Amino acid sequence: MIADAATRAVAADLERQSAHWVAAATTFLDAEEFASEPAWRSVETYVGIPLRRHLKLIVDELIDIGRATIAMARAARRDALALPEAMRAVQNLRRRYSQVETTLDFFGDAVSSRTSPQLRAALQALDALATASMGTVLAQAGHAPIPVLSYVDKGMGASILRADIRLWAPGSINPVAAIKIVRHNLYRPTSLFHEVGHQVAAVTGWVPALEGSLTRALSDDPALRAMWTPWASEIAADVFAFAHTGFASVTALYDVVGDARTILRWPIGDPHPVGWLRTLLGCALCRGVYGHGPWDDLEEAVITSFPSRRADPTVRELLDRSRRRIPAIAGACLGAPIPGLGGRPISRAVDPARVSPAALAELERSAGTALWTSPHWRRVEGIRIVALAGLREAERPDEASAWIARAREWMTATPLAA
Repeated sequence: MIADAATRAVAADLERQSAHWVAAATTFLDAEEFASEPAWRSVETYVGIPLRRHLKLIVDELIDIGRATIAMARAARRDALALPEAMRAVQNLRRRYSQVETTLDFFGDAVSSRTSPQLRAALQALDALATASMGTVLAQAGHAPIPVLSYVDKGMGASILRADIRLWAPGSINPVAAIKIVRHNLYRPTSLFHEVGHQVAAVTGWVPALEGSLTRALSDDPALRAMWTPWASEIAADVFAFAHTGFASVTALYDVVGDARTILRWPIGDPHPVGWLRTLLGCALCRGVYGHGPWDDLEEAVITSFPSRRADPTVRELLDRSRRRIPAIAGACLGAPIPGLGGRPISRAVDPARVSPAALAELERSAGTALWTSPHWRRVEGIRIVALAGLREAERPDEASAWIARAREWMTATPLAA
């Protein structure tokens, strides 16, 4: 059907709109539209190159869609029957542009958080530490290494955008594990290993295994079983952080969840355990592996500062019953057979005894002052150095400032080799 004047006017406007979105998309080809060249250079080659290649692919696809849309609009100027398809194509192009922009903005903001030489060094160190902690377990699971991009942002808790999940742009799969570290924990980054734990759990089938382990441990109490099993994902991540950094991970976690307004609350649908129970579980993990120690004092401080009687009556009894079962729950967490590890528990894949106070004291004694300056120690014991600094900060409150300063100096020195 020959297009009339009105159809031609609509088609011409569709062509104009399409040209606008294509021109805007073309600017995405320059990675510096989203982050500076120094920031991109600070991302290790094995992360930066595949990430930039992936982002270019989704931009190229967007531009191809845009050019095809322009062609449809031009065809509609001649053929009125082509107009509806051209109109749908323009709407699809608009949506696709927004999805690609969201993807690029996310990674651009992450890379751009490396705003100074000190932050670049710290985040490069976190990249290497996360890669090392994940690599140890993935190698045992027969899985290829997963690149890590860490970034810093505001807030109380860390988060992860896991590798191999779909991004905002349709058909786009995340090529890296993007881990957010919050500023208050940047130099005490035990939460980094919690987030890595989520990635490892997804690869190894850990969460269903932990759900089964918790179900068995609480088989005689349906209410507690229903309470604890939906928390398996977050608990697995907490256990992964504990296995790598010991008591330091527990005190750092408490600093996040220890808000008087929320620590005794159980929001419906929240995948995180009640903060009170989550902290007590961390203390029980320490006690189960290391015996008695400073975690006993932390537990006493928690239950004294936030007695369960302050909880909502509908939750209070479950908190008290859970507290009585915490040793068994901790055992179930450490002993859950993980399919991706051939049925072995995480405590066999990553021995938490390596970050016991005694083991860390021996590391400190044997390495001496070189522990904080030697590239060798940074490379081979970086994770345990994080555990040691966090332990000392926790057990020596009068020296906490000095240990925080030491950790910052260590993390902003020459980056660790991944």
